[in-house]
Amino acid sequence: MKFSYDVIRSKRKTISISVDAECNITVRAPLKMSDREIESFVFEKKKWLEKAVAEQMRKSKNTKSYSEEEIKLLRRKAKEIIPQKVDYYSTIMGVEPAGVKINSARKRYGSCSGTNSLNFSLFLMDKDERFIDYVVVHELAHIVHHNHSKAFYAFIEKFMPDYKERSKL
Repeated sequence: MKFSYDVIRSKRKTISISVDAECNITVRAPLKMSDREIESFVFEKKKWLEKAVAEQMRKSKNTKSYSEEEIKLLRRKAKEIIPQKVDYYSTIMGVEPAGVKINSARKRYGSCSGTNSLNFSLFLMDKDERFIDYVVVHELAHIVHHNHSKAFYAFIEKFMPDYKERSKL
């Protein structure tokens, strides 16, 4: 398979390659790198590119379209359910979030800011309830561990021993 790609040259020392959600391939290269060196780099990354493009295509097939009414219903449901789950698990885990917000992010189901404010996507409401619980516990765990270290996952496991299975739902 031959790939078409855009090249962005800049004052950088290394070359990188990325595939976005629309399967566009971008190579970022140093200003003085030759076209032949760039082509060679892309050729070396052929297997990685095939996997990355296939993964992006799989993700785009799984992206559901929602009407405005469906989004309103999901937001209403999220505002009702997620704060209850956060209260329940934060008590068990002994942590206190600075706040809880519902957003319309499509690439992340949850996040925890540096100030311990939690954000959850309304699209989480379309997932299995066990997965929703996992995302809530995952984000609450970031209040204690602002990383994805072994200690972070050990903390999650303390409260949700089956978190690995839940994370795949």
